[in-house]
Amino acid sequence: MSDNREIWVLPEIYDREKEVSKLSLGLLSRASRIKQKVGGVATALLFSHQQRDFRPILVRYGIERALVFKHSLFERYLLEPYLKTLLKWLEQENPWMLLMGDTTTGRELAPQLALLAGTGCIPGCVKIDLTDPQKPVFYRPILGGQMYLQESFVDAKTMIITLSEKCLDDFIPETATEPVIQEINIDFNPDVLRVEHLDYCKVDFRAIDLTESEVIVSAGAGAASDDILPLVSELAELLQGSLGASRPVVDEGKMPRNRLIGQTGKVVSPDLYLALGISGASHHIGGIQDSRFIVSINKDPYAPILQSSDQSFIADLREILPALIEKIKKAKKDGTIL
Repeated sequence: MSDNREIWVLPEIYDREKEVSKLSLGLLSRASRIKQKVGGVATALLFSHQQRDFRPILVRYGIERALVFKHSLFERYLLEPYLKTLLKWLEQENPWMLLMGDTTTGRELAPQLALLAGTGCIPGCVKIDLTDPQKPVFYRPILGGQMYLQESFVDAKTMIITLSEKCLDDFIPETATEPVIQEINIDFNPDVLRVEHLDYCKVDFRAIDLTESEVIVSAGAGAASDDILPLVSELAELLQGSLGASRPVVDEGKMPRNRLIGQTGKVVSPDLYLALGISGASHHIGGIQDSRFIVSINKDPYAPILQSSDQSFIADLREILPALIEKIKKAKKDGTIL
């Protein structure tokens, strides 16, 4: 393992987006923390097609160096120019570690970059143990999050890691750092691209995979009746959330198999999980325990789901759902919520 402690980080900062995502801030934060732990230099890799001032965010997160790659193609993410650019600089500088987000971008880019660079890649990492900087240990969940796999690199030029957003936080160093920013004009002929960007399609939130959903409205046996299920669907649409279900609802054929949440279905981690009429069997709780905020509504005051909820209500869904839906509609109309 190289003694070079260059920690590279690829935040997903795109020119078309006005605000920097929480994931990107978390990646910069993690690079800064690793630098404090093992020494070395934290370097941000930034792609842009216009003149942009990255300095404030680099100073805030203690990033000492930035490579800003410039090309008209970098208005948005495209695999080929990103891959060619990163491969050249990776082979040229051989950093100790390269951090990416475990996102669509990171999951596409990281393994291909590792293959071409002749190094290794650990995807979906949720914890890094730097007790021995010569041989860091990386943890990633397996078996639906029931266990963690410990992995380390035997011999790698650069350790390439994709980090789950779940393990990232907004750590800000106590002392600011004045970064050295190097702008690099990339020579890449757009005519050789094998994939062309056509357009952005608006996502139908109802079709988003449950593992990617930020809001999930989930129906259990207590919400599986023909008069309640339409209300559950209406509420999900109002909240722009995905529909989920517990096993009894799927087994009855009321919802398709791909809507099943739990250790035998989808393991989810939304910002908001709304459990309607779900009792809370252990295999279901195991599939939602990484949710940021769990709200449950159940008429059974002894339902196990209540113990795993951040907020719970004992109520009859036939009474509370119509009132809740009307309140949300009114708030949207008044502009109280968007």
